[in-house]
Amino acid sequence: MSNHNGKRQPIYPIFHDHYSGDEPWFYDPAEFPWVKLLEDNWLTIREEIESLLARNERRLKPYFDKKLIFPPEHWKTLGFYFWSYRIHQNCRDCPQTARIVESIPNMTAASLSVLEPGSNINPHQGDTNAIVRTHLGLTIPAPLPECGLQVGREIRGWKEGEALLFCDAHSHTAWNKSTQRRLVLIVDVMRPEFADQTNSICSNVLGKFLVEAIYQRSRLLNRLPGRVRHAIHFISRNLIRLLLPLQRRTHL
Repeated sequence: MSNHNGKRQPIYPIFHDHYSGDEPWFYDPAEFPWVKLLEDNWLTIREEIESLLARNERRLKPYFDKKLIFPPEHWKTLGFYFWSYRIHQNCRDCPQTARIVESIPNMTAASLSVLEPGSNINPHQGDTNAIVRTHLGLTIPAPLPECGLQVGREIRGWKEGEALLFCDAHSHTAWNKSTQRRLVLIVDVMRPEFADQTNSICSNVLGKFLVEAIYQRSRLLNRLPGRVRHAIHFISRNLIRLLLPLQRRTHL
């Protein structure tokens, strides 16, 4: 999608019923030079994260949207970056992992994703087509068909030390029918054509999450016209856009 100046604009399918863009389901890793950095350092990342979890398993948090996972709370995460918002404590406790992902140009998010045995993530779509989502296999207990990822109509399995790249604006689902945990590092990288809009895109998505949180806590707001929601989102995203660069630099 382009505006009247010919500049390509991102699509936010989260605000619509279904994404039907022309991006491929899976991207070719050879087109992205930073993939080699992740794959060359996958053991370092796995060992550092496993060491942290061995010291404190409670650092893992259930994914916030429990409707997506069956059984409930079987999808857990450990975040480092979330739409350019830096989770400083986790980055401090996994400094090598943080250093690696921070060296990727236009990286916007990074997190450990843990899928417990005998569970599946229901079909869902991401927040925008502007990013390339990467799954770096860290601990993969079984190949297809026991463990896998489906994007659109294509199914692929993970491999330890290898990266799967896809457009998560498309509907996708994942499962782990083995008897052991599946661990992948998720890394989101802004697509080159949207790189100069990174702060704006991240602020837009974060503003959406903030509006959803506000509405979930207020019955009164749910009775107001939709234009009120859009006004709150407009204010939120612009405030976040100003604060995000400062938040990333403030290593408290």
